[in-house]
Amino acid sequence: MSLADKIQPITLAGIRIARYTGVGLMLAISSCLGASPNFGQNPNPPQAQSQQWRRMNDSEVSQQWENILNSPLGVAALNQLALEGFISFQCSKTFYINEEFGGFQTLLRVQCPTPRGLSAALAYDEMRVIFNRFEMSIDNFEIQRVSEERPPEITLPE
Repeated sequence: MSLADKIQPITLAGIRIARYTGVGLMLAISSCLGASPNFGQNPNPPQAQSQQWRRMNDSEVSQQWENILNSPLGVAALNQLALEGFISFQCSKTFYINEEFGGFQTLLRVQCPTPRGLSAALAYDEMRVIFNRFEMSIDNFEIQRVSEERPPEITLPE
């Protein structure tokens, strides 16, 4: 019996152990995630969220535009809005600030008179961009698309 013949069963056993360990690990993770009663749910219901957002004043809006235009992620968010047809003189743009996070979370709401989007089949009434900042730079952003089929996740004050 050659050395290769002796090593082959050991290698196959190692592969099986690794495979079953991976399957077991995936089952353990999925059972933990499924056991959480709040998994996949918004921790704050929309009614509670409207209490923390307020409309920005003019000086805050100017500062926010400066933050967006001086940040690569801010420009990326604007590019996404432009790709979907939401950068237009016809569309109103309103900024909101989240008081709960000390002003480090802001929201840009873009509403257009006609539905827009990447295609006529996927048209939206409005788009929202939530910016998260660290100090003066935008750390990340999230795009939300709002239509009759997709109600807003956050209720904003008018």
